[in-house]
Amino acid sequence: MTLRRTLLLGHRWIGLVLGLILALLGATGSILSWQREIDAALHPALFRPGGPPDPVLSFAAIQRLAEAGGRQVGTIRPPDAVWPVWVVAPPRGARGAMTAYLDPATGALLGERDARAGFIGVTRELHDTLLLRDHGGREVVGWLGVLTLGFCVSGIWLWWPRGGGLGRALVTLRRRPALLLNLDLHRITGIWLAVVLAVVAGSGVAIVFPGWFRPLLGVAPPPPREAPARDASPSRQAAPRNASMPDADAIVAAALRHLPGQVVTGLMPPARPRQPWIVTLRPGNSDAELRVRTSLTLDAATGAVLEERGPRTRGTAEDALALQRWLHGGAALGLPGRAMVFLSGLAMPLLFGTGLAAWLLRRRNRQRARQPAPFPGKTA
Repeated sequence: MTLRRTLLLGHRWIGLVLGLILALLGATGSILSWQREIDAALHPALFRPGGPPDPVLSFAAIQRLAEAGGRQVGTIRPPDAVWPVWVVAPPRGARGAMTAYLDPATGALLGERDARAGFIGVTRELHDTLLLRDHGGREVVGWLGVLTLGFCVSGIWLWWPRGGGLGRALVTLRRRPALLLNLDLHRITGIWLAVVLAVVAGSGVAIVFPGWFRPLLGVAPPPPREAPARDASPSRQAAPRNASMPDADAIVAAALRHLPGQVVTGLMPPARPRQPWIVTLRPGNSDAELRVRTSLTLDAATGAVLEERGPRTRGTAEDALALQRWLHGGAALGLPGRAMVFLSGLAMPLLFGTGLAAWLLRRRNRQRARQPAPFPGKTA
C-alpha cells in the first residue's frame, strides 16, 4: 500500500468516526472566539449601565461596595468596551458564590450569577473538557488537537495537485454531480483554512500539554503554586488592612507606574494576611479580549512590585508558550485573528458534513454499480 493510499484511508475513516466530536469542538471554539460579546447580548441587563459611564468609580470604591454587601472578592475587573461594567468575581474554589456586575457610575448592583453556568459557561466547559473534566476530558481534547494537526497535514498532502494547476485547484468547484460538489467543498474549505486550523490546534495542544514543549524550547517548568486556602467559604472576607497600608487604588497606581501605557484588566486583593496583591495588565493598543499579558505581584504593606511575569521578564520561548492561550482564541492578533479562528471553527462541521456526504454518495454509487442489470423483457 502506498503512502498516499494509507493517508487517504486514515484521513477518511478517522474523520468519519471522530468527525462529529471534532465538529463540536470547532463549533464551540467559534462561539468562544466572541464569547464576551455573545454573553453581553444574551444578558443585556448585566452589561447595560443605568446611566452615563462617567464618572467611573475606582477599584477601591468597588471593593468597599462589594465587601459591604457581604461578597467575596476574588477578582475585580474594570469596565471595558465589551463589558462596560465592573465585574466582581469570587475566589476560585468558593462554593455557592456568585459573580456580581456593578454599574460603573453608581456602583449599583445590576445582577449576579454563577458565571460557570449559562450558555457561554457550558460552551466553554464543552470545548475544554467535553463535559468530562473529572474523567480526563481535558486530556482527551488535547489528543483530539493532535489528531486535528494530523488531519491538516494529511489533507494538504492529499489535496496537492500532482500535475500542476495549483491556482485552479484552489478555486475549482464543480456543482454536478453531488459527489464532486461535496468533494470540492471539502477540499477548498480545508486547503484555505488548513494553516489557521493547524495554528489553532497546535496552540490548543500547547495549552493542554505544556510539558511537551518546555524541554523542546528550553523553558523551565513553573514553580509549584501555593495551595488554595481551605476556608474558601461564603463567609470568608479579604485579609484585614490597616489605615497605613495601600488600598486598591494605590496598588493600581503603583502597577501603572511600573508599566506605563498598559491597561489594568484585573485586580486580586490579598485573601489572607501577608499575601500580596496581584494585578493583571495588557498593552493599551491590544484587543480587549486579550485580558492577561502581564501579571504583577505587589507587596500588601508597601505596594512595591515583588514580581513581574510578562513579555519583559520572560524569554522568547517562554513568552511564546504563554501566548498560546490568546493565539488559540485569536485575541493575540486582534479582531482579524478572532475572525480567522471563528471561520476555522465553522469549517470543522462543514468538513465533517461534506466528507460524510461524499462517502455516502460514493457508497450509494458503488451499490448501484453492483446491482445486476435487469433481463430484457420478452417480446410477443
